[in-house]
Amino acid sequence: MGRTVRATLACAVFAVCLAVAGPAFANKTVCSTGCAFSSIQAAINASSEGATITVGAGTYVENIVVNKPVTIKGYGKSTVIEPAISNPVCEPGSLCSGAASNVILVEANNVTLTKLKIEGDNPGLTSGVVVGGKDIDARNGIITNHSAGTFQNLKVSKVIVDDIYLRGMYASSGGSFSFTKNTVDNVQGEAASIAIFSFEGSGIVEGNKVSASNDAISANWSKGTVFQKNTVTKSASGIHTDNNGGSGGEADTIRENKVSECETNGYGVWVFAPFVSATVENNKVSGCAVGLAVFGSQVSGQGPTFIGNRVDGTGATVSEGGTYGAYLTTDLLGFGFGDLKATLNANRIENFGTGVLVTQESGGQANVNGSSNTIRGNGTGATGETGTNVNLEKNWWGCKQGPNNDPKCDTATGTVDYTPWLTAKP
Repeated sequence: MGRTVRATLACAVFAVCLAVAGPAFANKTVCSTGCAFSSIQAAINASSEGATITVGAGTYVENIVVNKPVTIKGYGKSTVIEPAISNPVCEPGSLCSGAASNVILVEANNVTLTKLKIEGDNPGLTSGVVVGGKDIDARNGIITNHSAGTFQNLKVSKVIVDDIYLRGMYASSGGSFSFTKNTVDNVQGEAASIAIFSFEGSGIVEGNKVSASNDAISANWSKGTVFQKNTVTKSASGIHTDNNGGSGGEADTIRENKVSECETNGYGVWVFAPFVSATVENNKVSGCAVGLAVFGSQVSGQGPTFIGNRVDGTGATVSEGGTYGAYLTTDLLGFGFGDLKATLNANRIENFGTGVLVTQESGGQANVNGSSNTIRGNGTGATGETGTNVNLEKNWWGCKQGPNNDPKCDTATGTVDYTPWLTAKP
C-alpha cells in the first residue's frame, strides 16, 4: 500500500509534495487559477486509477466525463460545477445519443463523488428553458453512461444538485450505487423529471433531502434498493418503486422516510407493478392527495406490506377528485391490469376524504388484508368497490362502537369486512 500524502490548496505546497512523492502520488488538487490543474477534467485525465482528486473552492464551468475509478472530493457548497454547454431539452432518452448537457457523466466502476455542488443554471449561458425561476442549461446532473456499459459501485454523498431539467442524479446503467446525504432541488422540467433515480440496479438511497421536483426519489426494475430516512418536500411524487424484481434480485424496502407538502394531486409513497413483495414501513406522509398506494402487480400473489406508516391528509390539495390515505388498485396506469395483493398493518390513516379505497377492473382481482390500523377522521373510513376482497377486521375506527355505528367513528362501505373491530386504540 502506498503512503498517503495530504494535498493542500496552496499550490506551492502541492508542488513540493509532488516532488517528494513522485509518480506514486495519488492526490491531485484542482484550483480555479494558478494551480497544477485549473479544470477537473484535466485532473481526471492525468490521474491514475484509484486517485483522489481534491477540488478547491471556486466555480468550474465544464461538462465532466469520469472514465476511470477515482474519487472527486470538493469543499461543499463552495465547490461549484456548472455546465459549459446548454442542451437541457433533447431526444432521445436521458442522454440524447450523446448530445445532452450532463454536468458529470460516469463511465467507470468505483467512482466516488462527494462534497460538491452541481448547479444546472450557468449564468453565462441562455437556454430559454425557465423552470422554477432558473434558466436551465443541464439536462442531467450526475448520470452513468448506460450506452457505454454497466458501471458498479457509484457513490454520491454530501453533494448538492440544483436546477436540473431531467435527472438530478441517476444510476442508469444497472449497476450498484449508494446515494447518501445529498440535497437535490428544482428538478421539474417535465413530467418525466426525477431528482434521484436508478434503473435495473441495486443500492441504497439514504438521508437525502429533495424539494421542488416532479418525481423526487424512485427506482425502476430495481434488483433490490433500500430507501430510508429521506426527506421530500414540495414535490409532485415522494418515493416509489416500479417493476421491482422484474430483472431479478430482491424486494425493495421503503422505510422511515418523510414526505410532506406535496404539489396538487401529489402522491406520498407508492409501489407500481411489482414482481416481488416490497416492504413499506414507518414512513410519515402529510399534505399529499394520496398517502400510500399500490398499482396492481406483474405476478399474482406478490404485493407490498404497509406497516407502521403514518399518513395525514391535512393540507392536501387536489384539482379534481378526492384525497385517499391508501389507494389500492389493480390498475396498471395504461399497461392493463394486474392482480392486487396488499397488506396494511399498524398504520395510522387520518384526515383524508377516503381513508382506504380498494378498486379493481376487469382482468385483475384485488385482495387486501389489514389489522391493528387506526382509521379515523376521514370522510369515509374504507371502501371496497364491487368484486374486491377487503378484510379489515380488528382495526380501530375512532370509537369503540365500530364503523357506521357512531358519528365519531369512520364508516366502512362496499366489500369491506370490518367485524370484529378493535374497541380501543391499538
